[in-house]
Order: sequence, then C-alpha cells, then structure tokens
Amino acid sequence: MLRPDLCIDAVTELTPQILQAQGVSALMVDLDDTLVASHSHAMSSEYRNWLETLKAADIALLLLSNGYPARVRYWSKELGIEGLALVGKPLGCAYQRGLKRLGKTAAQTAMVGDQLFTDVLGAKRLGIKSFLVNPLSPGGLPHTRMFRRLEKMLLKGEK
Repeated sequence: MLRPDLCIDAVTELTPQILQAQGVSALMVDLDDTLVASHSHAMSSEYRNWLETLKAADIALLLLSNGYPARVRYWSKELGIEGLALVGKPLGCAYQRGLKRLGKTAAQTAMVGDQLFTDVLGAKRLGIKSFLVNPLSPGGLPHTRMFRRLEKMLLKGEK
C-alpha cells in the first residue's frame, strides 16, 4: 500500500506516452510541493508546458489537494484545470470524488503527488496507480516535515 507504482524526480517525467502505456487517460495531480512549492505563488514554465502537453494529448486532469480552497481555486483558474480542495487524502472518498469528476474508473486513472502517506496510500487503497515525485520544498507544516523523514526511511532503495 505504501509502494508507489513509479518514483520520479518531477512531474515532467510523466509524458503522455508513459501514461498511455500504463493505460492512464486521467491524472489526479497534487498541488503543493508537486506542482508548486508550499506557500509559493509561482510555477515554473516547464510545469505549465507539461500540463499543456497532457491536455493536448487528451489526458484528463484534476487538481486533488488537501490545500485551502482559495489556493486551489486560484491555481485551478490559473491553469484551466478543475480542482478539489480540502479533500482529506488519504481517505477513499477524496479519490472517489476525483474519479467522479473525471468520469473515469480507477483503472484508467493515476495520482501523482509528493507524499507517501496521502497521495500514494489513498490512491492505492482504491486501485489507482500512484506516481511519487520528489517534493519541491521541505514542506510548510511541521507534520509534513516529520512524515518526509519517515518516508525517506521507508523508500530507501525504491528511487
């Protein structure tokens, strides 16, 4: 349950070809420390281009975040991607809501995020493929930083 299907350095490594080869036609994407560093209001052009490439390849996209609604709304509007905030990952209802919004099955969908205990665990519980990225920052919250240390120990040799 805590083993991601793929460990990558950054989301930009997930090309449409890689996703399609895995049978993925929809991608739930975490926001903080996956696309944008925690508390940052800037996204790299490389990440923006990556999202546009996925859209052009007809990969359905959804921001699935435990972040605050105002932040998720801002990025959702900025990127032209629907977003769900304060979803309560790793609870299964968060991922079920995501699947419903995307109109896809678990087998057609993947989750990409930076946290093992939220993004990966929640996705795996519903049979959704999970891709773990290196976080863009150490984390803005004390419990996030604590969990990152535990994640490193559990993932030794995985990456």
